[in-house]
Amino acid sequence: MVIDLPKLQETEAKCKNCLLGKQRREVIPKKAQWRASEKLESVHSNLCGPIKASSNSGSRYFMIFTDDFSRKTWIYILKEKSRAFEVFKFFKSLVEKESCCLIKCLKSYRGGEYTSAKFNEDQMGS
Repeated sequence: MVIDLPKLQETEAKCKNCLLGKQRREVIPKKAQWRASEKLESVHSNLCGPIKASSNSGSRYFMIFTDDFSRKTWIYILKEKSRAFEVFKFFKSLVEKESCCLIKCLKSYRGGEYTSAKFNEDQMGS
């Protein structure tokens, strides 16, 4: 179609950036691979903060607990991150009495509030 177009030769060398740009990511599944089959079998938790704008009471952190089975979520507002352990103890006592079940697994992002010696010592005694 085009007159006098030079013939291009294919090279064996591959551009790494071009190959990376053409990579595809696997599809993220719409449903979880595994879901808890009973209350408190798996509880997810996270502590967020410090948040720049504090609340009217001066709190800059919040702690979230979500039951994997029921998807029920509890949120606690904290002034200091150091209160995370006592908030967890309160939460644990509350939900175990309310549901007549024990927390079997607590999942977190392994923040310092969950891996402290104080937290592990108390859990061994429970």
